[in-house]
Amino acid sequence: MKTFSSLLCCLCVAAVLSGCAGQTTDPRQGGLFSYNPDAYQQRLRDRQDNLSSAEQANQSAQAQTDALQSEQSSRLQEKAALEKQLKKLSASVASLEKGIKTKQAQTAAQKKEQQRILAEINTLKNSARTADDIADPEEKRLELQRLQSKRDKLEKEAANLMRL
Repeated sequence: MKTFSSLLCCLCVAAVLSGCAGQTTDPRQGGLFSYNPDAYQQRLRDRQDNLSSAEQANQSAQAQTDALQSEQSSRLQEKAALEKQLKKLSASVASLEKGIKTKQAQTAAQKKEQQRILAEINTLKNSARTADDIADPEEKRLELQRLQSKRDKLEKEAANLMRL
């Protein structure tokens, strides 16, 4: 019976030891006898590969972030330059518009002046016709001198009007 109990004791120890050996290669789960150096090295390599790819992804994301920040900076500079050009253009257009309105006002004033001069010329023509009917030579000469001075004045005004 002693051999039977020794055998039984050996079987129990073998069963307990085989339970400790487990099927896993993870030393945290496998128990005392499941340590496998090759499996440990493989897990270490897998984790290093995972770390390496995570670092590469991080570097790639950082490079992309840097490129996007650079692009954003250049676009902001371009936007500022375009806004500056737009301001210059707006100021130029406003100045041109003001100049055109001034010229239109001058043109309106010039047209009014032209109409006045033309009206005086017509008056001068009528006065010249009437002066032709004056019988007294001295009175006729004085009227002609007055009409000639008025004509000279109108010619100067017309010349000044044309220069504008």
